[in-house]
Amino acid sequence: MFRNQTPRKIFIQASLCTLLLLILFNIFARSQNVTGNYVITKDFFTILKAGQFSVYDSNEQQLQYRIQSQIALWQIIELVSYPSNQIIAKLHMQWLALLYNANISIFDSSSNQWINGRIRRHFQFFGDQYTIEWNGQSIVMETKIFSLTTKFHYQNQETILAQFHRRWISLIWTNKYDLEIFSKEIPDAIYILALAAKDHNTAQSSKSSRATRKTR
Repeated sequence: MFRNQTPRKIFIQASLCTLLLLILFNIFARSQNVTGNYVITKDFFTILKAGQFSVYDSNEQQLQYRIQSQIALWQIIELVSYPSNQIIAKLHMQWLALLYNANISIFDSSSNQWINGRIRRHFQFFGDQYTIEWNGQSIVMETKIFSLTTKFHYQNQETILAQFHRRWISLIWTNKYDLEIFSKEIPDAIYILALAAKDHNTAQSSKSSRATRKTR
């Protein structure tokens, strides 16, 4: 492979081969760790209620869940599982809170009971951070400034439990997300509700900013 080539060319080719192997290894390791993968698309238009979403498998062929909203001035949503058409999670936003705060309830199939929790946003100058409290667990949902990726991890731990990425097309069209889940310790419904909560809060902030600019 390297016959009759200069040391510089040999070095460049070897470096490229090493880089390619590292990329392939990273892709393989990542695919081995993913336990759930969804594509989540926001409905283009809703009237007098919070945004609704369709949650598909990674190939965008099979509908897994629907996020359905009630008519209200604040966010009241239910997560419906398909094809059973059963409600498996609920979120009710606290309307008068200064920062986003919502009560959640997730159906636990192992105990056949609903387990309550909450999602609340923290004040931050840069980036975005929420805490999800559910079933004795405290999970941080965090987005770095200028990033389209949001990550979940336990409080005071670095291991990533899940993450979702907002696609670039969302900047000019309806919001579309890729959700990857790396651990089954927490129900998938938690991450899906949290995504909807962040999307709603971001949309409301954008509306407020546009309204402020118009009044100037």
